Amino acid sequence: MKSFAVAVFLLLGLSAVLAGRPKSEQVLEEVEKLRPRYQEIQDFVIRTISDARLSSSATLAKFHSDIVQVKTTFVVDAIKKENALLYQTNNQPASIDQNCLIFVRGLGDMVMNLAGTGFSTCIADASDGLEKKINEFYAQLQQDEKDYIGLGLLNVFKGENIFYTPDVLLAKLKARYEAMEDYPTYLSEDLARIINALGTDLESLEVKYVVCMTETEQRLRDGFILAHSHLEATCKASQVPAASNPAPEELSVAESMPSLPSSWPNTEAVRLLRERLGL
Repeated sequence: MKSFAVAVFLLLGLSAVLAGRPKSEQVLEEVEKLRPRYQEIQDFVIRTISDARLSSSATLAKFHSDIVQVKTTFVVDAIKKENALLYQTNNQPASIDQNCLIFVRGLGDMVMNLAGTGFSTCIADASDGLEKKINEFYAQLQQDEKDYIGLGLLNVFKGENIFYTPDVLLAKLKARYEAMEDYPTYLSEDLARIINALGTDLESLEVKYVVCMTETEQRLRDGFILAHSHLEATCKASQVPAASNPAPEELSVAESMPSLPSSWPNTEAVRLLRERLGL
């Protein structure tokens, strides 16, 4: 009986060889049919993700533009405040204590240096926040792209034997083909949501940056008010009229910033900023 079973097994194996293993060949045919479909889907995904990258590039460009605009505005305004103080100290009569005027100038210089450090801290925080959000954004894009670069075409063979289990492979390939029958159009909607989320995150970073810059500007403003107070009360200096140079308390960021970015949300922080800038 045992000899008979061995004989049957050998006979079946021989039949498979004599038949040329048609199912194994069919596996290869199915793979070749599926391969172009993987490329079509991959091309579609890459184009879709490329469009998303371009859209994100525009969002980032706007973010950088807004940040630089705000930075420039506050720096220009700080220089105006310093020039107003220097104008007063440099045009006092010789009877005013010159050492006292030097101290006031030194106070103004210290206020500017501290404000510069504050402005740098604000933009460094914004840069760190941007890096974190961008890393998260591109990680999502890369994952989506990785899911469609054709790995499924090859790993169908993992753990299988094209000669021993061709039916299993054929079933797997059929399932893969059915799964790839339609383009993953939902990817466009998913990416749109990701890009919108990025825009919202960057708007939040902009608001935090502006609030930080505004708080630093307030300390600079207070510092120059103190310097002018010492100029009059300690040095006994007089206010020098200057038609072309407004008084320090009249200087405003609004002079060099016509409007805030319209995309910023109408939050309490932005409302307070608009009030401060007179916008």
